[in-house]
Amino acid sequence: MRPLAEVLRGTLEALGITRDVARAGAVQAWPSVARACIGAEDAARTRALRVDGDTLIVAVPSPVLAQELRLRSEDLRAELFRLAPESSVRAVRFVPR
Repeated sequence: MRPLAEVLRGTLEALGITRDVARAGAVQAWPSVARACIGAEDAARTRALRVDGDTLIVAVPSPVLAQELRLRSEDLRAELFRLAPESSVRAVRFVPR
């Protein structure tokens, strides 16, 4: 009997959605990434929306917070890579909403 992870990996590859599932991992990891890098209070004010190409799009409530997060983008990218390495996300873009 094959391990479940191996079966799932094969199924995702057969369906041609391996990359999409990996990219979704970046969206799911965002809350943990944000808490680790900017604290729970500011993290709760952000929301990962989607991955476009190799960029994670994150909604923020103000241009001021967007700028602050841009200044911390290197730490955020490193933590994102640590938590979702298969996502292929190379950048994070902050969109005020």
